[in-house]
Amino acid sequence: MNIKYRKLPDNTRPEGYCLYPLLQVHIRHDVNMRPILALVDSGSTDCIFPASLGEVLGIDVPAGKPHQFNSFNFEPTPGFLHTVKLQVTGFTHWVDVSVAFIQSERVMPILGEVGFFDHYQVVFERFKRQFEINTKEDAIVRNRRGHGRGRGRGR
Repeated sequence: MNIKYRKLPDNTRPEGYCLYPLLQVHIRHDVNMRPILALVDSGSTDCIFPASLGEVLGIDVPAGKPHQFNSFNFEPTPGFLHTVKLQVTGFTHWVDVSVAFIQSERVMPILGEVGFFDHYQVVFERFKRQFEINTKEDAIVRNRRGHGRGRGRGR
């Protein structure tokens, strides 16, 4: 599935916006479910969401496994790990994902390597202003049939 990058306002740039690989997903815990728009971030180790989202889903956030994160400027940020169900909009299956909920409302939900990239193949094509997402199973089948990236290039 190909998804276009989204423009978000950014007054620090001459064009007034920046492009981001944002993905619509559904997050579920027990019977509670919410759609969210999250940043697909291959540079982030973990999936990180604001604690308020966990509370809306009925999660006792502080009861999770404590984990300390370091932000881009290496400032420690405490978080709590929980497992939730995640479904990419447009796909039918749900996957279990470990998520860190942090006490910050100024964080955009992030889909990182551990959890999200374990289940999906993501191909960023910023020059086309789009990214491609496939289930891990579809990516494996495509590569076996010679339709995936990395085939037919002198291998």
